[in-house]
Amino acid sequence: MLNVNETMQQTTDDQKFISIVIPTFNESMNIKDLLNQIQVHIPTETNVEIIIVDDSSPDGTGHIVEKYIEEKKNLHSYDINTESRSLNSLKKNISIRVIHRKKKAGLIAAVVNGIRSSKGKNVLIMDADFSHPPEVVNRMISEIKNQPNCIIIGSRYVRGGAVKGMSFRRLLLSTGANFIARHSLSLKNVYDPMSGFFAFPKHALEGVEFNTNGFKILLEILIKKKGEVCVKEIPYTFKDRKHGQSKLDLATILDYLKAIWKLYRYGRKSKRQKSQPEKRQSVRFISKAARFYTVGASGFILNYMVSMLLSNGVLGNFGYLQATSAGIAFSVTTNFLLNKFWTFEDRNIEATRFLKQYGMFIGCSSLGILIQFLSIYLLSESGMSYDISLLLGVSIASVSNFLFNKKLTFKEKMWD
Repeated sequence: MLNVNETMQQTTDDQKFISIVIPTFNESMNIKDLLNQIQVHIPTETNVEIIIVDDSSPDGTGHIVEKYIEEKKNLHSYDINTESRSLNSLKKNISIRVIHRKKKAGLIAAVVNGIRSSKGKNVLIMDADFSHPPEVVNRMISEIKNQPNCIIIGSRYVRGGAVKGMSFRRLLLSTGANFIARHSLSLKNVYDPMSGFFAFPKHALEGVEFNTNGFKILLEILIKKKGEVCVKEIPYTFKDRKHGQSKLDLATILDYLKAIWKLYRYGRKSKRQKSQPEKRQSVRFISKAARFYTVGASGFILNYMVSMLLSNGVLGNFGYLQATSAGIAFSVTTNFLLNKFWTFEDRNIEATRFLKQYGMFIGCSSLGILIQFLSIYLLSESGMSYDISLLLGVSIASVSNFLFNKKLTFKEKMWD
């Protein structure tokens, strides 16, 4: 865990209004153009520093930034302790620094490193690959001026936002990850909690300890400061990276799922400390049913994602039957785990009990499929139209699946 406030820069005479922190790894083809464009869109009356946090990029990104600074300026200083080079930009209201990290230690650690060394009252986080348009920086600065206690999120999913140039696979993964984060972490009022493009007042991070192995720093802030700071989303058009390769791989997906689980547990712990258990039977029943069907929806997304990734060369080149089977197995397993630990809040992981529950869950799910087919057959044969039969069949099977698992798999009272 990392506390961002431990070595935070104190207010000084040269304090900036906002620090733009840009973590980089192998962004040599983008970084100079990005720095030029950011400077164009920064208002002249606003004191800004740009901090590049480079994870010792093999392509020399950090050294390219140093050379860029040298070319732009004559005056510079070197701080041995922080291994960062700092000098004034051509525009008097802008300064640029680069921090060299000796090894790649994760995105959140890089961002926290930048925040700790920043001199701004506010911080703006963005990527270096042009997926976050430099022209939106001006509006984000204006919004943080107008609402100094709010987190300003550049959002792809509010009205006016969009995603362009992204492959179908990446778009599917992105929207699926966003759906899971919003619903599993109770962030339904935030439309793009997975955004990596956002600004916030530095004081909003007081007391926050970040998990340096986490996936998205905004998710951690939203969960750990929930109810303490306001959130405003502004639309922007996400464009796939201009140059270079995406860092999305299987390890990234697994890191994401791990981060969601840790944040969910953090949120549950905080909620238990703040509230009393719900005593109304009807509310408990509806709450568990809603969770069960949310898990089912996430299972559909994961099933599709895994099947596609295994069949199109990303994770393998399996045949469609093998890929589909793996997708089903993966989604059934994740559905079981989420329902056990989240929906029914069963923390018992004794091996025999766990395996019995897993087998019973598969059995109840299979029974639900049989009920769906049987219902559709009987209703259709009785003269009902197929679309109505399908709707009723799916509904009957869904309710049956929930009740069977509630009673048989997790041993709860049927209507409690």
